[in-house]
Amino acid sequence: MLKIAIDGSVDGQFGPAGVGIVLVHNGQQNQLKFPLTVEMDNHEAEFRALLYLLNELENRDLQNEWILCQTDSKIVFDAVNKRFHKREPYKSLLKDILEKLDHFSMFTLKWVPDQANKGADNLARQAMHEAKKMKNT
Repeated sequence: MLKIAIDGSVDGQFGPAGVGIVLVHNGQQNQLKFPLTVEMDNHEAEFRALLYLLNELENRDLQNEWILCQTDSKIVFDAVNKRFHKREPYKSLLKDILEKLDHFSMFTLKWVPDQANKGADNLARQAMHEAKKMKNT
C-alpha cells in the first residue's frame, strides 16, 4: 500500500507555485517537490499537485497498487468525489485527473485538516520559493 500526502502552495493570492508530495511505499519515504513558474491561484496549485502525483505514479508503474492519498484541499477532494467542477481552469484539470484516475484500480482520496498535511505543505512551500527564484532570474 502507498500512503501519500499532496499539497500546493502559491506566493500570495496569485503567483508562482509549488507542489509537494510525500510518498511512502514499502517503508521507504520519497519527498518530491515541483516548482511551477506559471502564475496561478492556490486552488489550481492543489489540482496540479494531484495531477503531478498521478503522473509520478504512472511513471513508476504503480497504477495497480492500493493507494491512499490525503489532501488538505476541500475543493480538490469535493471535485474528485463529485467528478465535477464548473469553473476553469479547475474543470479542465479535473478532466485530466479523472482520465488518469480511470487507470488506477484502488485509489482513495481523503481530506485531512491542514495540520495533518505538514510534510507535503513544507515541500510545496520550498518548491514555491524555488519557483519565485527561477522566475526572478
